[in-house]
Amino acid sequence: MMSDSGHPDLDRALLLGGQMLDAARAGDWPRVTALQPECDALLRREHPADESARSALQGLQSQYQSLSELVARARDGIAGEIGRHAQTHRALSSYLDSSVAR
Repeated sequence: MMSDSGHPDLDRALLLGGQMLDAARAGDWPRVTALQPECDALLRREHPADESARSALQGLQSQYQSLSELVARARDGIAGEIGRHAQTHRALSSYLDSSVAR
């Protein structure tokens, strides 16, 4: 998402937010975390209180909401994988314990 709000910092933050979303959709979490510090720094700067800045900030809010949803899905997927691995580990441990006891 490229914008020309007339506010270079916000425009750059919108560009980075779009790149973070693309990376998250591709499962490239290292790229997401590499882009986030610059985006965060741009957002911490002071911005004018005009309509174009407001519109850019609303776009960023939408991007971050989408990104948050992708993070939650990825986290839930990882939690499921960990649960399956733990179950497999318990089953193998039980099998090994029972075979050693013989």
